[in-house]
Amino acid sequence: TVVYQARLCPALVCCSSARSAAMEAQPTREYIRFEVVDFNCKALSKTVPARHRTGGVFMYSGAIAMGANSVVLTFPEEVGNAGCPNFKLVPDWTTEQVLPWACKPGVSVKRVYCEQLAGSKEGSIKNQAVPRTVCMKMLDELKNFGGKGYEMLIGGELEFTVMKPGDDKGWAPYFDGVDILATLQNSKSMDFCYDLERDMEAVGVDILTMNAEYGAGQLEIAFAPKFGAEACDMTATFRTGTKEIAQNRGLMASFMARPFGVAGVGNGGHFNFSLWSPDEAGAGSASAVADAEDALSKTTAGKTNVLHSASDADGLSSTARHFLAGVLAHASALEAVCAPTVPCYTRHGNWAPVVANWGFEDRTACVRVKADPAGNPSACYMELRLPSASANPYLVAAAVVAAGLDGLERKLELPPARQTKEQGAAPIPTTLEGALQALEQDHYMVDKLGKDFVRWYAAVKRAEEKFINDALATGGRSDEEVSKAWQHMYLEYL
Repeated sequence: TVVYQARLCPALVCCSSARSAAMEAQPTREYIRFEVVDFNCKALSKTVPARHRTGGVFMYSGAIAMGANSVVLTFPEEVGNAGCPNFKLVPDWTTEQVLPWACKPGVSVKRVYCEQLAGSKEGSIKNQAVPRTVCMKMLDELKNFGGKGYEMLIGGELEFTVMKPGDDKGWAPYFDGVDILATLQNSKSMDFCYDLERDMEAVGVDILTMNAEYGAGQLEIAFAPKFGAEACDMTATFRTGTKEIAQNRGLMASFMARPFGVAGVGNGGHFNFSLWSPDEAGAGSASAVADAEDALSKTTAGKTNVLHSASDADGLSSTARHFLAGVLAHASALEAVCAPTVPCYTRHGNWAPVVANWGFEDRTACVRVKADPAGNPSACYMELRLPSASANPYLVAAAVVAAGLDGLERKLELPPARQTKEQGAAPIPTTLEGALQALEQDHYMVDKLGKDFVRWYAAVKRAEEKFINDALATGGRSDEEVSKAWQHMYLEYL
């Protein structure tokens, strides 16, 4: 037997080693995603080499008017009349962060959240339909209300579904069963959760708990609250980051309200909030922060929770009651942004409210209230249970603030707890079209959120539903076919 031994040319070995050494010696390449969040909380971005960060980045002016799946395109009147131009993005450099899940050896990727101008001329105003712009406007109104400096503290609690490749190029739940909280069920996805928690901590998303929920492949993640726009940025980062981390593993994560089937429990996105004002000692004073022990205390140091009252039998201040009354008064309009997709409306009655009511520690109410006159004021908050996981956090925050401000301005009286429809509680719209009409007919909410926003948003939502209905019209309307049509529109990018 003759054995042949391959021999590499010494010159080639030397060349290869030199090339490897040169690559290792090269500085890390740095890139920045200039990112806009659309109506569906879908991240739209352009990636720019960091050396061009100040050169100006432009994006199609109607980008946010695309559907959850971009097979849906709408053209707002002003965009079409202008010839569909590109307009400049306005980065908020305080949001610039390195994204660990997007980096790799030799490549560093950052993200900066942006708004967008509404014209090409110097001095053009911002596009008032961009969700982050709508949110910032309402948060400013809240802060300026009565000169009180109110800020909204917002906590995240999102359910989503993790999937693995299934048959026929489709997707299947990452695990089966409905064993919520069972340790063995939790452990089936913990490796994914560990990666998620590690990377999220690096971008300021402080995950508190992780567990399997009552659905195949369904997880629930809760994270520590933050104030104002920072909280909405956090939720948007969590959603896009979770999806990208799953994608890197060959999986899919979806915040679609109902990824599989047409009935039963879906993915919720409850909106937890409280209102705070600066202490006399000064907001965020060094001594208050130093004395704080837990994450919530550190975040709220130097501020007072204005929803809490130690002298009220229920622990609720008059501010809390008026604000909550405003939220309930506009709940039908709120549903348009809290339940922004067709499958959201299958959640009604499945731990999602059907009337605009409230109750203490009541998971069946529209707003679940936590308050104790003798308890820690920081533990007093409200949980709006309307939103599905599909809801855009910027829009939910903006709508809640707008509705609550109406309650404060008019000193609306809070209805009795746990009202039924028969007792006077307003029914929540049961269809997307019904919710959109409720929003359009609520002149106060249209004025607060902006006519341009409502017009753009409603057009996109109606176009998504029309696309689904047109697809079903050419085939059948079995549960399987309906679910597939929903998946085609929402599954990947929500």
